[in-house]
Amino acid sequence: DCRNHGASPWYDTMYLPELADDVVTFAREQGIDKFNIVGHSLGGKQACLVCAHHPTLVQSAVIVDMFPVTFSAGLLDETCTALLLLDIDKLKTRKQAFELLANQIQSESERNFILSNLLQVKGGGWRWRCNLDIISRFTEEIRGFPDNVPESSIKSLFVYGGASDYMTPERVTRTRELFSDPHFQEIEGAGHIVHLDKPEEFYAVMRNFLEVNGKL
Repeated sequence: DCRNHGASPWYDTMYLPELADDVVTFAREQGIDKFNIVGHSLGGKQACLVCAHHPTLVQSAVIVDMFPVTFSAGLLDETCTALLLLDIDKLKTRKQAFELLANQIQSESERNFILSNLLQVKGGGWRWRCNLDIISRFTEEIRGFPDNVPESSIKSLFVYGGASDYMTPERVTRTRELFSDPHFQEIEGAGHIVHLDKPEEFYAVMRNFLEVNGKL
């Protein structure tokens, strides 16, 4: 997981270059000299930067429903605001949180994905597994993408959901400027959480790509 997500450590900052450095640091600590990298959403931007700045470490990359571009304010900011306003001290069930967020996060799969970060505390109550406070402070950074990133020749596959609005021709054009040999694959009927919406189709596409391009 990225810093401030899942079981990864919490930090006071979330600058994109730091996220890329976290991957490199982890690989070195584990004695991994070369690897294939797969990243979804923010993890996709993280993977793009690892490819650009540490190409000798990466054999191939699979980027899931994300592109190396700056996004305008919108869903991320609205989602963080909705989660911060959710009074988890008054929640009795996860289903209650699911229903309370329906207006702000209309996709059920995205709501379920986000609420996987809501953990029940032993003895009663709830807590966020992610560092929601820091994530909400760094939404502009997370939505962005650094300038002057070197072109990457890493074999890369950009998988996107056919029902997701993250894919646009302009973003494909920008991706081709930063990756010399990108491949693009739509997963029909999937939204932003491609691997949950269409897991069999997603894993088949990823496996086929890695069997050809990911041999270490």
